[in-house]
Amino acid sequence: MAMTVPQFEPYLGEEEIAQVIDSIRGGWITEGVKCQEFIKRLAALTGARFVSLAPNGTLALFVALKVVGIKEGDEVIVPDFTFLASASSVVLTGATPVFVDVDNTFHARPELIERAITKHTAAIMPVHVYGQAANMDAIMEIARRHGLRVVEDAAQGVGVRYKGKQVGTFGDFGCFSFFADKTITTGEGGALLTDDPALAESCLYFRNQGRLERGSFTHPHLGYNFRLTDIQAGIGLAQLDKLAEISEKKRKNELLYRSFLTDVKEVAFPAIDPDSERVPFRVNILVPDPVQLGRFLESRGVGVRRFFYPLHRQPCFTAQNSRVAGEICGSVYAFDHGVSLPSSAKLTEHEIRYVCDCVRDFF
Repeated sequence: MAMTVPQFEPYLGEEEIAQVIDSIRGGWITEGVKCQEFIKRLAALTGARFVSLAPNGTLALFVALKVVGIKEGDEVIVPDFTFLASASSVVLTGATPVFVDVDNTFHARPELIERAITKHTAAIMPVHVYGQAANMDAIMEIARRHGLRVVEDAAQGVGVRYKGKQVGTFGDFGCFSFFADKTITTGEGGALLTDDPALAESCLYFRNQGRLERGSFTHPHLGYNFRLTDIQAGIGLAQLDKLAEISEKKRKNELLYRSFLTDVKEVAFPAIDPDSERVPFRVNILVPDPVQLGRFLESRGVGVRRFFYPLHRQPCFTAQNSRVAGEICGSVYAFDHGVSLPSSAKLTEHEIRYVCDCVRDFF
């Protein structure tokens, strides 16, 4: 019997509703006490010394790049396989993203990062994609040897660890996203992590109209209004209470998919890095023809999504505002073969079995 299985649903309930109502009834709906509590909880979760909030993950990356001094004429090395914001945030600073190819875990290959470095290179942006960590040992060693900044795009990395350490806490800055499809959500929202007190202070100036405290009309620096609201932070607090549950459900669901599809020879699962403690952001498979499989699954009520379109092929990136370092094969292969299956923590075993039966029927 046909059923509908959406590609994703946020894991929300009465707890989030109660937090929103509490904010409204309390009369404090801008950045306030709930934001401060959210910051403390994120710091405790990640081990970061300093946490700042942002309206979304893209602006968190933009703030981090600006605060570490990225400017026009600089180059920032970015993996070719990632969401557009990783590279667009670089362009918005006036700098040039340099695209490097990825390995079979979809992360930038350290040896290609090294080859891409020029006299203009100012930073590396590792992206912890699909809930798995990049090779931070190798990347940090390259950055140290060449005197480069590191801004981690950990948008999909809440709860993800590399050799026991939370991603986003290795570089100068790490950036989270709390968009609706992330492991935890505030609807829109982001966070910046750093252990550097000078960078943390500069970040506070930059995101708060060039001042450290609200209520003052003396602004020592120029800045932006990149604040969050207590309504969003309240949702985030309820989500943090559920993080362990959400993470466990996502891991269990991926194991179910692997078990139910193990006998389908046309289906392969992406490689897993044993150094990464994963929180599966999407359940991904590699197949000969993702377009036809996607159409078939959607005809059966199953929501699917293609993989990221390679950045070097994006029409918004040209030879004038970006650079491609070497041959790109890995990200092209991933796009040409990748399908993201329904991945919500709300999925039931019955729904997962239905999706897998549909995949089997197609082949």
